[in-house]
Amino acid sequence: MELNYSLNTASSSAVDECAPARERRSANRQVSVMLTAKLETSGRQQPCRILNISSKGANIESLISLKVGQPIEIEFRSNLKSKGTIRWIRDAQAGVEFNEAIDLNEIWKRSEVSIKRIKPRPPRYCCFAPAMVEHGEKRLQCQIIDISASGMRVVDVKNMVLGATVMIEPSGLPRHRAKVVWCNKESAGLKLVNPFKYHELEMWLLQQESSHFRDGTC
Repeated sequence: MELNYSLNTASSSAVDECAPARERRSANRQVSVMLTAKLETSGRQQPCRILNISSKGANIESLISLKVGQPIEIEFRSNLKSKGTIRWIRDAQAGVEFNEAIDLNEIWKRSEVSIKRIKPRPPRYCCFAPAMVEHGEKRLQCQIIDISASGMRVVDVKNMVLGATVMIEPSGLPRHRAKVVWCNKESAGLKLVNPFKYHELEMWLLQQESSHFRDGTC
């Protein structure tokens, strides 16, 4: 498989030639997956799909135009990130070599609450987009300042009730039912009952980025 060859070639120099053969095979072993993550590079942030991964690198798919040699960072969740370099590009896919080997077991295991009672979250994306919140007969204008596939943080909204179920309609996205998981005087955290679809959020974030560049807010 050509993908494996590309990634292994990029990472082979990082593997100690004196290491046991079993360790070298483990370091370069590819695992076909279909994970979603956050890709950050050159001040941009977009979702990406991870199609294939090893401890040394990954094959990703993203709408961001990338270049060979470009530094990137992949965020799997809030407590798990990895920096790397683009080694090859083919259409919307790219091969990434990680700067440091990662532990694949950390990728597979479920997110658990830490000793500090903080549960790792899915990647969040900074934005500034108008939305409408419906709670009973009330319709409130607000702004979304960060968003993920499973929730968002809204500001400029008052009198939200902790634990309440609301309808949230971001401009450009379908209405979703959500629960208020935290709130204060003028902001709230909403968790979606059903998460956004991958392509739905991907295209929306791209449109948000384009509009910010056009109006000079980014």
